[in-house]
This record gives sequence, structure tokens and C-alpha cells, in this order.
Amino acid sequence: MLTKLFLPLLFLGATSAATAQPGCAVPAIKLLRDNVEVPATGSALFPSVTLRVIPDAGCPAQGNFRFRNAELTLVRHGRPLLPNMLVNQPQVDLRSLLSMYQPGDHLVVFIAYENLAIVGADGKLKPYLQTKPVKPKPGHLDLLTDEAKGISFNWPLVKP
Repeated sequence: MLTKLFLPLLFLGATSAATAQPGCAVPAIKLLRDNVEVPATGSALFPSVTLRVIPDAGCPAQGNFRFRNAELTLVRHGRPLLPNMLVNQPQVDLRSLLSMYQPGDHLVVFIAYENLAIVGADGKLKPYLQTKPVKPKPGHLDLLTDEAKGISFNWPLVKP
């Protein structure tokens, strides 16, 4: 009888990964230019931005986040214009895209949950684990949406 009571507690104590808090929304991606947030409603493309992952406003206990890498994709008419740009630091150089983008394009920033970590009070990184999606069997289509795999920011671009 006692083992049934204490077994879940032992399991919880043994886990080393940080999971999403119940009732808390997933963290969000913010893009900053000179410490000013890039509006999600659209703006001109800047030569450089800072990528930041922030906790949901209702869940400040989640702490700070770090990412291993993020994918940036320039999208035109719903299709990627170039191969994904992979970045592994918060400061992102976008100068290579300045001459290519047109009004109506979007820059989509995506960070997979597996590349996201929470900075603990002791400064150590703990993987951020959402509920693990079931991977498709070999030969089957992956029907999971990007929202089930990670977090994203869709930046509509306009000409200056």
C-alpha cells in the first residue's frame, strides 16, 4: 500500500528534465532590435536582430530560456524562398536577406522543443520537455503540426 503512495514521488524526484507547468502556455519567441521588440504585425527587415525566448506572462516561475539552435526561413507565397538559416546564438545577422525580400514575404523563426532549455536557479541548463509527441512509424507520414514540435514567430515583412 505504501509503495503505491511513494512510487510516484520517487519517480518525480528522479527526473532531471524540466517540463511545462500545467496550465502554463508555452514560451514565446521575441525578436528585438536595439532592445525594442519587433512588432508581430509587420515591419521592414532589419540587418540584425536579437532572438529571445521568454516565459508566458502567467508563468514567471519557468525562469530564463536558452536555445541550442533556431531555424529562420524566408517565405514567399507560402513557400520557402531559400534553404533554412540555422542560428545557434541570440544575435542574428540578416544582411544576406535584405536584398532578396519583398513586401508580403514572411520571416518564420522556429525553435524545436528538443532545442530548448530552462536555466535553473543554479545556472545549469535543463531540457524543456513538452509532452513527447509520438514519432511516426517508418514509411508513414508525419502529421504533427509545427506547434506540436516547437515554438515559432511569424514576422510579416514590408518595405521601409
